[in-house]
Amino acid sequence: MKLFLPKALVVLAAAPFVGVLVSCSSASGTTSSDAVQAGSCVVITDNAAGAMKATTGDCSSAKATYRIAKVAAAQECAPSDAAFTGTVADKSTGLCLTPNFAADTCFADAGTRPAKAVDCSTKEATFKVIKRIDGQADELLCDAPATSFKTVANPKTTFCLAKP
Repeated sequence: MKLFLPKALVVLAAAPFVGVLVSCSSASGTTSSDAVQAGSCVVITDNAAGAMKATTGDCSSAKATYRIAKVAAAQECAPSDAAFTGTVADKSTGLCLTPNFAADTCFADAGTRPAKAVDCSTKEATFKVIKRIDGQADELLCDAPATSFKTVANPKTTFCLAKP
């Protein structure tokens, strides 16, 4: 016995499956709020206490100066992390950040807040990244003219620093 269904009934029966496929395929896309997770990078647009702002960015960009170590409140950050409390992509969040500095860039130290990228010729520049070494977290790799260093465990990176 063959079963014949009108075409309209077949279309109506298939409609829920099409909706599921569409919603599943759109869920796989990455939005800016999805990128606020450990391992992602951020571009700090304002590091003022109480008004910090950032956007997500490509970790290979010199503008993405920090990598998210952990999405958490400032008091949960490791002492070596910069604590970020503010908005990323219009969403209020707390982040623990590790450096993702590019070589030959200068920053104004901001204590426990993320350092602000500045022009090396300004008075507010407090340190310059003179060398970045990927794949190794070892301060002994920094030699003169470096006067200090920062290391990151994950991903292993060494930043050799000096006065601008």
